[in-house]
Amino acid sequence: MKIGVYGGSFNPCHLMHKQIVLTLLEKNIFDRIVVLPTGNFYNKSNLLKGEERKKMLEFMFQDQPRVIICDYEFKNNLICTYRSLDYLQGMYKADTLYFIMGSDNLLTFQQWKRYEYILNTYNLLIIQRKGIDIGNTLEKYQGYHGDIKFIDLDLLELSSNQIRTFLYDEQYDKVASSLDPYVLDYIKKKKLYSKHYIEEPILYQSDEEFLKNYNSDDYEKMSITTDITLFSISDKKQENYRKKAAKSFSVLLVKRSTPPFINRYCIPGGFLSLDEKLLDCAKRVLFVEANLENIYLNQIHTFSDIDRDIRGRVLSVSYLGLIDKNLIESSLKEQASFFDLTLTEDQQYITLSFSNEKDSFSCKLLREVDIYGIISYKEIENSYIAFDNLKMLMHSIDYLKQNLSHNDFVFHMLPKYFTLKELQLVYETILGKKLIDSVFRRTIKDNVIPTDMVKNDGGHRPSVLYTYRHFKN
Repeated sequence: MKIGVYGGSFNPCHLMHKQIVLTLLEKNIFDRIVVLPTGNFYNKSNLLKGEERKKMLEFMFQDQPRVIICDYEFKNNLICTYRSLDYLQGMYKADTLYFIMGSDNLLTFQQWKRYEYILNTYNLLIIQRKGIDIGNTLEKYQGYHGDIKFIDLDLLELSSNQIRTFLYDEQYDKVASSLDPYVLDYIKKKKLYSKHYIEEPILYQSDEEFLKNYNSDDYEKMSITTDITLFSISDKKQENYRKKAAKSFSVLLVKRSTPPFINRYCIPGGFLSLDEKLLDCAKRVLFVEANLENIYLNQIHTFSDIDRDIRGRVLSVSYLGLIDKNLIESSLKEQASFFDLTLTEDQQYITLSFSNEKDSFSCKLLREVDIYGIISYKEIENSYIAFDNLKMLMHSIDYLKQNLSHNDFVFHMLPKYFTLKELQLVYETILGKKLIDSVFRRTIKDNVIPTDMVKNDGGHRPSVLYTYRHFKN
């Protein structure tokens, strides 16, 4: 079957809407038409609640069994065409869907969220509106997998805005020729859109009564994950023992063995269970994926881009993890390994290079700053890191650098006893720059205490060992 999907605010629905639907059905262009009133979006204060708009549509099409009124968008507060089409395609799996839109909307179609996905996955039926030339616009949208049809229905010219103006003053005679009689009777009965209209909230007398009428299946569900960027600092091998020690900055990656992104690397992550807290989820993920326990974890950010996960709507809570990997007592899982991480900046572009004994690769991002000074990242080259983990990684690096000078968490990357030079090298490795010795020592003096132990470094003089002031014995 061919199914037309006709979306809009329908605020209120009027005879032009009815003309479009019935004409398309009479011409057998579609076997059925799904009418889809939009969600109650926040920037349209005169939008009547979805239940009322749905009721009016049901009155207008009450004798039309081939017309289906769908409440998916307003029940989930959506105006997101591609998601609505995905939902409907899931209901009508064997059918072909066409989204019905006016030629005026086609002029701004490239501003719609994932418009290219719509053009490649579904089909469009464009209805000509008077005085609008879409010739050049139609050419721009050729070459996609979806079909684009065009039709001129010689439509009534009606304006919902003008109808609402008359309804506000209850001038019902002036809108009688624009509205279905059943719709007009319903509007008059409830004084919808008038200055005397008062929205009637549903008032329950108890939680029990509310829960009896509440159905969670009426609403979309969202998945939540925790993702952990686990960083470590470790010594680099030195051929010449007289040379100063060097440090490497590394991150834990896990190689995926199943789709999506099979054989790509990701940071440890997993879905939150209904019976656990976020931090417990992060701890479980590290143990299951890497065999690591008792790791310092700090929740730092929530990633909520709509399309960030190809499996559906997934919100990710990001944790920063820090460890001295030389102190890891148990073996890592086979698919988990630390990669030395090098960051190179070139104007706006950032290159992240990853390397260990088994693999090496690099990825490139573009740093973007909005008018409020908020930094975000766009992937430019990435054939190795799954999901949006590359952006997560950059955000964690930024967080680590920005908080290094006024946060003591760097000590979680060190052994219990260390020299001041070793501590300074950790700071320098993370920040990517040389620090002035005297200034650095003044900065950290209140956070460390000397011990009576010393460290012998071969060709260098013995150095006093320090410990973090707040380390537990």
